[in-house]
Amino acid sequence: MPKDFELIPHTADLKIRVYGSNLAELFRHAVIGMFQAIEPRAQGCTVQQDRLVCSSLPQSHEITVESPDAASLLVDFLSHALYLSDVHNEAYLDATIHEITNTNVRATVRGVEVTGFNVEIKAVTYHDLDIHKQGGLWQTDIVFDI
Repeated sequence: MPKDFELIPHTADLKIRVYGSNLAELFRHAVIGMFQAIEPRAQGCTVQQDRLVCSSLPQSHEITVESPDAASLLVDFLSHALYLSDVHNEAYLDATIHEITNTNVRATVRGVEVTGFNVEIKAVTYHDLDIHKQGGLWQTDIVFDI
C-alpha cells in the first residue's frame, strides 16, 4: 500500500507529511493523518501499527468549504473537521471527497465517538504548507498548533 501520511519530527508542534495520487486523495489522507496523529481513544476499537482501527465508522458529517486557493482550502477543510470533532466528541478516520477543485471541496467525514485524544490540536496552521506534485504524487506538510 502506498504511504498516505507520516509524522515528521517538529520541535514544538505536530507535523505530518501527506501524500495522494490526486488532490482528492491528498485531502482524504490529510483528514486521516490529522486524526490518527492525535491518537484518539474509542471503545470497541483497537490500536494496530500506531493507528486506531474500528470495525465500523457510524458517525458521519458533510463538509462543504470554499476558499481562495488550494492551501487555504486544505486548512479550512481540516479546521472544519476539527470543529466537528470538538462539537460531537468524535474522531474522523476516513473521508469521501465528493467534489474538489482548487477553491471548493464537498466531502463526507466518517468516524467514531471518542473518549479522548492523547494530543490536543489548537489550530491547523499555514506554516510550511505547500501543496505540490513530487514524483507523480501530490504532497504537503501540515503543521498543527498543539
